[in-house]
Amino acid sequence: MAAKDRLVHTKRISPQEIRELDVYYDKGGMNYFNYTTKPKGIFFSSTVYEHEEGSTWKTLKVGLGESKPGVGYICVVPLTNYRPTALREVRERVEAHAEAIHALCDVGDAAALEQLKAILTGAVVPATAEAGA
Repeated sequence: MAAKDRLVHTKRISPQEIRELDVYYDKGGMNYFNYTTKPKGIFFSSTVYEHEEGSTWKTLKVGLGESKPGVGYICVVPLTNYRPTALREVRERVEAHAEAIHALCDVGDAAALEQLKAILTGAVVPATAEAGA
């Protein structure tokens, strides 16, 4: 899977911002943002970019912290060896429940994070009403 295939869903969250939901395999190693060791596995990430409507340019917004919840990454499936099936399954869950995932990213608290993990792992399937929330 090429890097360009990571992007699963994009949503405009304000006139100046978009949120992108990505699913990808990472071989693990050093995380140079916080100097921790990142495990090998299938990851989900939510990233906010500054992107004016109609523009072709987007700018990564770094250091959002409390001002913009729901930004970061989660190791959904820890792996010892790459498994394309695991990647496909997580990607399909994000595609199927993108709106519910965006809503949870908007909330960004601990309870929303647990619900997000449950959706990503397939432990919970959100109801149709929740998906539009």
